[in-house]
Amino acid sequence: MHAQDRLFQMDVRRRQASGTLAELLGAQALPSDVRMRTFGLRRAAERSLSVLSVRARAGLQAYAEGVNAYVARNPLPPEYAELRLTRVEPWTPVDSIAYLKLLLFFLSFELDIEDTVTLMAYQQAGLERGFNGTALYFQDVNRVQPFTPASTVPDSGAPVPWRPLPSALETDAVAARLDPAVLRLARQYREQGSAIPRLQEVEDELRAMGNLGSNAWVVSGRYTATGRPLFANDPHLPTEAPSAIYPIHLRSPSLDVAGGGFAGLPLVSFGHNRHVSWGITHNPTDVTDTFSERVVRDANSPSGLSTLYLGRREPVLALREVFRANRRGGGLDDIAVVPPGAGVPEFIYLVPRRDNGPLLTFDVEAGVGLSVQYTGFGATRDIEAAFHTSEARNLEEFRRASLYLDTGSSNLAYADIEGHIAYITTGEIPLREDLQAGYVAGLPPFFIRNGTGGNEWLAVRNPRPVQSIPYEILPVEELPQAIDPPAGWFANANNDPVALTLDNDPLNQLRPGGGLYYLSASYNRFRAGRITQVLRAQVAAGHVSLGDMEALQADTVLLDAQFFTPYLVRALTSGQDSGEPLLRELARRPDVAEAVGRLARWDFTTPTGIPEGYDASDVDGLRVAPTRAEVEASIAATLYSVWRGQLVREVIDRTLVANGIAREADGSRALVAVRHLLETFDGRGGVGASGLDFFARPGVASAEARRDVALLSAMARALELLRGPGFAPAFGGSARQEDYRWGRLHRVLFNHPLGPPYSIPPAGGTFPPPLEGLPGIPVDGGFETVDQSTHVVRGESAQAFMTFFVPGHRLVADLSRRRVRAHYSLSGGVSGVPGDPRSVELLPRWLTNDFIPLLTQPEELLRNIRSVDCFVP
Repeated sequence: MHAQDRLFQMDVRRRQASGTLAELLGAQALPSDVRMRTFGLRRAAERSLSVLSVRARAGLQAYAEGVNAYVARNPLPPEYAELRLTRVEPWTPVDSIAYLKLLLFFLSFELDIEDTVTLMAYQQAGLERGFNGTALYFQDVNRVQPFTPASTVPDSGAPVPWRPLPSALETDAVAARLDPAVLRLARQYREQGSAIPRLQEVEDELRAMGNLGSNAWVVSGRYTATGRPLFANDPHLPTEAPSAIYPIHLRSPSLDVAGGGFAGLPLVSFGHNRHVSWGITHNPTDVTDTFSERVVRDANSPSGLSTLYLGRREPVLALREVFRANRRGGGLDDIAVVPPGAGVPEFIYLVPRRDNGPLLTFDVEAGVGLSVQYTGFGATRDIEAAFHTSEARNLEEFRRASLYLDTGSSNLAYADIEGHIAYITTGEIPLREDLQAGYVAGLPPFFIRNGTGGNEWLAVRNPRPVQSIPYEILPVEELPQAIDPPAGWFANANNDPVALTLDNDPLNQLRPGGGLYYLSASYNRFRAGRITQVLRAQVAAGHVSLGDMEALQADTVLLDAQFFTPYLVRALTSGQDSGEPLLRELARRPDVAEAVGRLARWDFTTPTGIPEGYDASDVDGLRVAPTRAEVEASIAATLYSVWRGQLVREVIDRTLVANGIAREADGSRALVAVRHLLETFDGRGGVGASGLDFFARPGVASAEARRDVALLSAMARALELLRGPGFAPAFGGSARQEDYRWGRLHRVLFNHPLGPPYSIPPAGGTFPPPLEGLPGIPVDGGFETVDQSTHVVRGESAQAFMTFFVPGHRLVADLSRRRVRAHYSLSGGVSGVPGDPRSVELLPRWLTNDFIPLLTQPEELLRNIRSVDCFVP
């Protein structure tokens, strides 16, 4: 069935994981192939097959035989004709493992090079200009704390597995500087990506995919209208055509499970069986370390190179790689070898100490290199988890099943028909030797670390059941969890689950058995705050319904607007009679006053405001004209979203540039930084821990006036942009704020690897573009709304507010004593065959946040069958 509906998608996925995508799409995919061969997910998949159970290997083999049986008897999808290919390589069990490795890699792999280069730039500028560059990075601009203090385990009433210590980020160790040769190598590696457009796209994709996430929350029967648990989950994935997720219901003598999975993988990844319902969100724990290595020539090494560890030589391995590309313009099946050169290597070098991780780059004359270690490089058993979760009948069986999810880390949301609810963290999180000794040796783990000794992952001595990686890991009992929590509910949206970063320091916690308790410095900072805000209100009112769960999944309130808008409104009010001429001039501008007045009346929702737009207020995919209230909210959403980016430029970017730092700060971190500056303004007047004044403005005397000038200047600049050429495709150069409808900016495009006409829209004519001259589909939502549809923070054009990460599916469930009833929504359709109406048939309801029943009972299915396909061995 997967091969029938999604063969081309499956082929793309396995090739992307294996580094052979150019053999399908052509030479433009070579940069992706080079990166993926270097990281070696295919090599890791091959190692993983050997450690799987007999049952899992048999299941993967049966799945592969089914794919190949379909391909042998049917024509290929139309994409292959365009690519001038007549054959598809047979599917193998390793292909399925490689694809799962790819999914987990995108979620959990983090190269630390970018952040290290940025920290060093801050420190160098501080030395040259007389401010504290380390404090500028950690305390002012790149704060790790969330936008709000929502934290899964403490909010649920469950205990956290750590106790506080003095801050590690205040010590001199964090100010440690890299060897200049290593820093130069790191900069070169980063700049190589910038110099090659397609390679830069690959690097941007990896960084963006690392920010993927999901929402999940569960409310116990104590607070629900039915007296039974209610469950909600919506995984967030890139917008792609066809949909990333494939809905499926499987029945056999041992299975009766329904939900969402992935074409290329057997079984169901998240959903429910007769006893339990479960969902998943990404937990961005730090399971990747990048190391600076001392690299020397060594005639006794097979590669001619070795690294030095504690003064001893350790051989580097060399793998010869042959790259090929589809020439497309030639004859059929014209796939040619690409000779080494121009970014295509002859060898890939591996460092055995790093679990056979790659030597990313090196300069043997300078004696330096950069390697990377990642828990997914070895043999892992993640693919076995679906076999066990699908059959789990109770909490204990489900917890045992979760142990198989070993790469990266996931948050599992669980509920069962007995009334139990649980939040469970999975994954094998390595213990570092310095952190376990109670201190940070040099730079923390989220930067490039010293690979010559002192920062190693500890070798395993106390393996847990079904452990995969050969390193000491955080014990299961110390992983974040909340079993039947006292609060009667929990929520996770990739946020900090145990409040490690709420004080802006991820390294000042002590493990129960000693050593620093460290998980990550990369948690999502926004969505959990809004979910927690709404759930607390619902629980306080009592009687939460399934409709309430669906409505929260559709929530489009901007959490950051709730905080920032009052500051802007007060700046306008106080500025109109200010003694500061610049502030008074800004506050008395009619266009600025009109815009701020609109925000003052706004409820912080983000409807499209246009008849062509899809909103949660529409029903079953049928659009209706917006109400006047929706139009007003739409205009306010546009004004605020453009102003937000200009505020970051006024406060953060302007200060960095003025002090010799050209690199922009991460957008979400910058918003946290601006919030911190405003919250501490009464005590510090906008001066950061670095000693820099972030609201500096020549000629404006008082700190309060300088702050308000920044707020209003950002709005003046936003209005200038909105009537300028960058937004002309959406607003035609209009200066009328009435024309600034959010739906003309906030759009979603489901991309196909071959682009139009396969992308949605136009989906081969089955889903025409709603807006002439503007790509994509206008949708409600916005930056880090619960209904995930985020965009860049500093948008300055009509194309900059498009969203490329959305809920791939939505599922809500009511767990009664006798059965699980679930509602489901999919961002597309089951088919991935271009032109097939089934490829978009579920999309309109998904766009308006409406659901269909996930039917599993035989009598329900018989009443609703459209057609039956029989695949007979």
